[in-house]
Amino acid sequence: MPPKPKDMDVDVIITQGPGGPTDVEFEMRPGGHRLEFKNDNHPGVMVFFNIDDRARSGLLFQPKPADALWVAPPGQHCPTSASTWDGFVPLSVEQDSHGRNTSLIAYFRNLNVEQCRFALRFLWPDGRMEDYDPIGDGANGLRR
Repeated sequence: MPPKPKDMDVDVIITQGPGGPTDVEFEMRPGGHRLEFKNDNHPGVMVFFNIDDRARSGLLFQPKPADALWVAPPGQHCPTSASTWDGFVPLSVEQDSHGRNTSLIAYFRNLNVEQCRFALRFLWPDGRMEDYDPIGDGANGLRR
């Protein structure tokens, strides 16, 4: 059987901030605000980001994968505009049974032990954008 990427499930938890209904806070599980991509000798990691909207904000991933995940190459600052890096690629935005964009699938190549900065990008029900800006660490490097 040929090798395949390792699967990694990440819950993107949205909670209510102190400033009212449009003030939200983000966290990821596992990881908090920093993800460690451990490939365990697999050829990269398939990352499944899933929204856990505890604030009932209605935030959803942007519909186009390239709009839902911006990634800055290692050594760059956090992306504030459309940005791509071939080491961490958005593949698909998936809908739940109600037609809501609640999941984002991306592939982390894990070519080297590198840190990348990325933004998960959401839409409010009224169309306004909201970004969450965590950090990703490549933890294992190439498959042996």
